[in-house]
Amino acid sequence: MMARKLFILFLIIYGLLTMDCGFAYAGDPIQKLARGITNVATGWVEIPKEIGRSVEKSGDFAGLVVGPFKGIAKAIGRTVVGVYDIITFPIPLPRRYEPVIEPAYVFETKN
Repeated sequence: MMARKLFILFLIIYGLLTMDCGFAYAGDPIQKLARGITNVATGWVEIPKEIGRSVEKSGDFAGLVVGPFKGIAKAIGRTVVGVYDIITFPIPLPRRYEPVIEPAYVFETKN
């Protein structure tokens, strides 16, 4: 009977301690490291992505002239942020390992 009461008390305490952790947990060091490695490896994808966006937005000629420059700038930025994530992965910066840039990966879209 005593073991059952202790088990129920354990379940209640465990439930109270872990109740809010699900939505407040933004990430962990391993996710930050993986995000950094992914962004270093795929940063170059920003170049053709921005060329395509610029062509859609400004037309063929302007897009093909402006797109590569925007893509190179974004590729450098994403790669540098990836290196930053790799170097600082054990440190919870920014707050709770949140991504430095949005979208966190080149293949995601902004909300």
